[in-house]
Amino acid sequence: MWSDSLKLNGIGILLVAILISIIITFCVPAPRAVALTTEILKPTDYTFSAWGTNDNPTYAYDGTTGGDSSTYNRLGVYDNRADPTIEYHTWDTSSNTHSARRLYIRRQGVGNNDDPWSISYSLNGGTNYTVIESGLTSPPIGNTPVVVISNSQDLSLLVVKIATAKEKGPDNGYAYIYDVWLECDFTGVPKVGTQIGGGYPIVANPSAFTPQQEWTTVTVPVAHAEDLSHIDAVEVKVFYDSAGTDPDESGFSSNAQTCAVFTWTRGGSPEWDSEMTGTTWSINDTGCSKPNDSALQGDWVFSFKVGKVATYSDGTPDWDIYAEAIDYNSATSSDYLRDIEMNWYGEVLAGTVAVDWYDITPGSDFGDSTKQTDITVKYIANGPYYQKIAASTTWSGGGKNAALDTDGTPEAMEFSLKADDIDNLGSAVLVTAYPAYVTINSAGTQTSESGNEESTNTIWLKLGLILDATFTGTIYYMISSTP
Repeated sequence: MWSDSLKLNGIGILLVAILISIIITFCVPAPRAVALTTEILKPTDYTFSAWGTNDNPTYAYDGTTGGDSSTYNRLGVYDNRADPTIEYHTWDTSSNTHSARRLYIRRQGVGNNDDPWSISYSLNGGTNYTVIESGLTSPPIGNTPVVVISNSQDLSLLVVKIATAKEKGPDNGYAYIYDVWLECDFTGVPKVGTQIGGGYPIVANPSAFTPQQEWTTVTVPVAHAEDLSHIDAVEVKVFYDSAGTDPDESGFSSNAQTCAVFTWTRGGSPEWDSEMTGTTWSINDTGCSKPNDSALQGDWVFSFKVGKVATYSDGTPDWDIYAEAIDYNSATSSDYLRDIEMNWYGEVLAGTVAVDWYDITPGSDFGDSTKQTDITVKYIANGPYYQKIAASTTWSGGGKNAALDTDGTPEAMEFSLKADDIDNLGSAVLVTAYPAYVTINSAGTQTSESGNEESTNTIWLKLGLILDATFTGTIYYMISSTP
């Protein structure tokens, strides 16, 4: 009689890359009163049309704030006496929507007794002018009266003119132009990704996702005209686009297979959070980061691990990323990153750790008397999969070795195995020698996170002429994306 002990203690795992999806859900702050912010716009060029003194013309717009008194453009009144003497134009541009614009010029006169000068503005590129102040001689330093400029005014046509003249004898005095500026009111709103500009897309790294990879990151560029301290929340939604048609994110919510949501919330507890509790999706808060609050633009970086069963994409289907920012006034902006691939992931767990045959007669064939059934194996996969099996080539015991015969015709000191995922010898296949595997089921489909537990796996034994001994070897179960 032959006593043989087979130990089932091997697990085969095959991983392939995976694709990630992020879902965005916003934690919207309570509505607040709309707050206005002012930005300063300056001319950036000038045209000098006279022939006398014109010292440091760019100093009239060299500062970044309005009302600068530290530098100036000095113009000779008597020695220029021209209309126009100098014109300031080509204004800064802005992407903000203004609710009000106010034009100011900070000026002073020195040494003029009766030689006059004036300040005017044009809304049509210098064809027509409207006087702001005229008959100036030696006024103390100060600002001109405010001029309201329409919010719809094309600023490329806005020109500020200084004209000088001579009365009687020369005074040899000067006009000082310290600053020329527009104060522009606007309500700041957030901008995300390509809403900032084409050079600021949402970025996923790696560009294709793999479940359980440590770590996957999604970088979300955010801008705010006031500064980033006004951003209250940034959220990311990663979702499965089954038809590859780039759908709107609104139809997706947290689901281990199809959608994940991650959120940064100012003052949140936790600050970096996930809606994926109870799944194998997870956020890596130590790998997440946000920019400095004082910046006008910066990156929110979300670091996370993709869940085991995030649906595999293989062609037309893919994953999309949606990101949204919310500011202190509940204003929002959002953007998408489309067409990300999710790689295949599989995992196999052996629930039965040992399979034993006792008192098997040498020469026994495959049959009910040589089978071991009810072997439990669990499979977890994010897409179609194949169940496979293999066995170690040499089994040892009592100082002797028995060899696996893969043809099903074992001779002296040889044995063969057949296997199936059910108790059906008619559909069983001969077990191959590791590392080669043979398929016992080709119909596996995407599982839940709890997996698909096969509890009727069966192995049949066939013996050649083997002396009495106890032999031990390893059987390997494997999950694969390919036959």
